[in-house]
Amino acid sequence: MEDIGLSLPVFIKWDDSEYSLRAKEAGYPTISLPGAAVWHVSWADKDDAVDWQAYFHERNRLIAALLHSPYSKGGRMLRESITTDTKHVVSMQYYPAKSVLLAIQDVLAGPDGLHEMLPTRMPEIRAMKDDYSDARVVKDPADLPPVRRKKPPKTMEAPKAPTKPQLIPWAVRTVLKQTLRPVRDMAKENPEANVAHMDGHWSYLATLDSAIVSNADGTGASWYRRDPAQVRELMTESIKLHAELFAQWESLSKQYRAALPDITSPEAWARTFAENGPKK
Repeated sequence: MEDIGLSLPVFIKWDDSEYSLRAKEAGYPTISLPGAAVWHVSWADKDDAVDWQAYFHERNRLIAALLHSPYSKGGRMLRESITTDTKHVVSMQYYPAKSVLLAIQDVLAGPDGLHEMLPTRMPEIRAMKDDYSDARVVKDPADLPPVRRKKPPKTMEAPKAPTKPQLIPWAVRTVLKQTLRPVRDMAKENPEANVAHMDGHWSYLATLDSAIVSNADGTGASWYRRDPAQVRELMTESIKLHAELFAQWESLSKQYRAALPDITSPEAWARTFAENGPKK
């Protein structure tokens, strides 16, 4: 710690990976303890890609890449980022889509505010859930309207996901369709399908105007509803922010690398703890 500093002032995602990368660069290897085992909740039982943690997945991964990526523009980072955000949008997952965009805004703002926002960003992101029906989990799905659909699907099988060569044309057509096509009247009042978490693939959700989607651990469900205005707003902002990130990648990387010794110093962390201690 004397050589490489303390953790980044970030929360819950990528802080351990970034610290390991920093340690490796300083000549400290990462080892596994022989015979040790750790119990961890299965990733299949977590919703952290579509709940408030989506913000921290995006922001902290980008910061780690700005600090350590040896590739131009972070390699595949920006392409994967805009792909992930687009999948959220076409899946009617507007809460995580907006969270991703807020994460990019905070990355673009630079490293100086990371300590300051440490105690406030998580409650702010979580408070946004009330604004998005896809983020509100209803414990008893029977409390939600029943499924109704004027024309039942021709097959019960979910549509196949587009192949890699088909992905970009499919995404363009889907975004345009979701932007321009009005929501079916019946779907405004009733979901068109009940979708189990394991079946909630973006390629299937993108074909629906509304759906009841269960959460990963089966304790509730959310009502996803397509909103063309949200699609237009989120996709416009996503393209704008990713373009800014692409243009500013090199300068941002220099900013974060230059600030790293200070924001990971014991002195910086001491100030953060002193300013956010227990309320008397």
